Amino acid sequence: MNAATTYSPPYHRRHHQHHHFQLPPPQSQPSIVSIPTQKSILDLLNSKPATSSLQSLAQIHALALKTGHFHDHFVSGTLLKCYANPRFHNLDSAIQLFRNVPSPNVFVHNVLIKACLDNGEPLQAVWLYYELMMNDAKPNKFTYPTLLKACGDGGIVAEGKQVHCHVVKLGFAGDGHVKSAGIRMLARRGKIEDARNLFDEMPDRDEISWSVVIDGYIKSGFYKEALEVFNTMQSERIRPGKFVLTSVLAACAHLGALDHGRWVHAYVRRKKKSIVMDAVLGTALLDMYAKCGRLDMAWEVFESMKEKEVFSWNAMIKGLAMHGRADDAVELFFEMQRRKFRPNGITFIGVLNACAHSGAVEQALKLFDSMENVYNIEPEVEHYGCLVDCLGRSGRLEEAEELVNSMPIEPNPAVYGSLLGACRIHGNAELGERIGRLLLELEPNNSGRYALLSNIYAKAERWDDVAEVRKLMKERGVKTNPGSSMIELGGCVHEFKMGEGCHPKMKEIYSTLKVMIERLEMEGYVPNTSQVLFNIEEEEKETALQYHSEKLAIAFGFISTKPGETIRVVKNLRVCDDCHSAIKLISRVYGREIVLRDRVRYHHFRDGTCSCKDFW
Repeated sequence: MNAATTYSPPYHRRHHQHHHFQLPPPQSQPSIVSIPTQKSILDLLNSKPATSSLQSLAQIHALALKTGHFHDHFVSGTLLKCYANPRFHNLDSAIQLFRNVPSPNVFVHNVLIKACLDNGEPLQAVWLYYELMMNDAKPNKFTYPTLLKACGDGGIVAEGKQVHCHVVKLGFAGDGHVKSAGIRMLARRGKIEDARNLFDEMPDRDEISWSVVIDGYIKSGFYKEALEVFNTMQSERIRPGKFVLTSVLAACAHLGALDHGRWVHAYVRRKKKSIVMDAVLGTALLDMYAKCGRLDMAWEVFESMKEKEVFSWNAMIKGLAMHGRADDAVELFFEMQRRKFRPNGITFIGVLNACAHSGAVEQALKLFDSMENVYNIEPEVEHYGCLVDCLGRSGRLEEAEELVNSMPIEPNPAVYGSLLGACRIHGNAELGERIGRLLLELEPNNSGRYALLSNIYAKAERWDDVAEVRKLMKERGVKTNPGSSMIELGGCVHEFKMGEGCHPKMKEIYSTLKVMIERLEMEGYVPNTSQVLFNIEEEEKETALQYHSEKLAIAFGFISTKPGETIRVVKNLRVCDDCHSAIKLISRVYGREIVLRDRVRYHHFRDGTCSCKDFW
């Protein structure tokens, strides 16, 4: 029926055709079609079709225009929210719709500002705020939490300061949600001290504000401070929820703070009626146990999880990989598929790393080939890096270099770094020099690249080249990343750095370490000085090695624990050859199990051997 056709009821058409006509009884009279109300339009917009189909949404949009309800800001704002659903990838249409809303009020502006943030366009969100101000549509307290988050996500410091001035000027500075958003913004821009000051000024701090400041410390790399805030939160009797606990578990994982992590696990068990162990919290818990050296507990959590997602399987595979359990990681990779979970790119990174740390080259090659051929996953640069690492660690340097040169995508510094590390392991100074020089140009401020190239030169006793690299670092103002080791005892995390003597038991630690080294020497220990980056006397090199941070942490563990107790240490850098050899001997001589996590993997020392089988 076209627009010009006039609708006539059936009885009217019959009369027009000269048939005998009799009026039907009253109950059979045709019903009058009702015009949709604002409520019925909103009900349609909140229905499943509107949130799952753009075609259905367009029909509701047309109905709102036809009935005139589009001029209602609540209707137009809700319609805009539906169009901006991230699953539709349709933000441009939402913005176009916004331009057609007559005199949009603050509600409509707020909807689109949040929509921009949800669609990964924080700068667009800030620009819309300026439009709001220019249109004299005064912002309200619901405007600023989203806006401050947009400033944080976009890393726009100057604009964030201006927005904060507006918050104060308009009288919203005391609102708890606005303050929490301000803390989050400051923390995301790296202004963690300012964020903490704003947090400390809050008279009433709810779980959200505590969660924001804890998460801010973690994202800024201040894990110890995050746990300190959590402890203060406990002392103020604020009950932590699932989101706070997930953040705290991440801090525990980074620090190796097993006691804190166990407390969180016990708390979740006690509060099982109010805190559901979903896939997110369960994965955070198993990741914490794996990174704290308790792979057995990680597996127990994983097995007991009623809800698992692909990221849960990925975390368990990664945990097995970092503990050198390559066979188990590969088996779990196939088990997840038997349970109808499809591997993704992150899954392959985990299982390829497992192969790299165990020397399972042929297995790695098969898995890499299967990515496209079986799983239709195009390998990314990270996957090529894993395979280069696997080939290089196994001594197949020519194949590793050939793979780098034949990559269909541009190799990144991490790929070249894997090859450089392999050159250090196998003493290939020629290839190492070529790759190292390339990396110094690609990453002139990465101190680790200079250290690795210097190690290669030192191992080859090319001291002039070592001096040249050190000179280049000084000229470029590159600062070395000092080695540090942490050990948790009695719920307190102790950190040690070479050359620092600020620990209250430092004198006793040095004395204990001296006795330990003397006993090791009686057992045949000879310091491995090949990685000391100075052309100095051998005795001085041995002294330098003696005070590496992991040795200091272990000595502290000896004087602070009972005989036979396991000592757990976390180091921020890769453990050196000398410390690795010394700790193996310590575990045999003193009958102690020592669990050490370095930057790359876990080492379980027991009875003079290491779980890595000297392959790390």
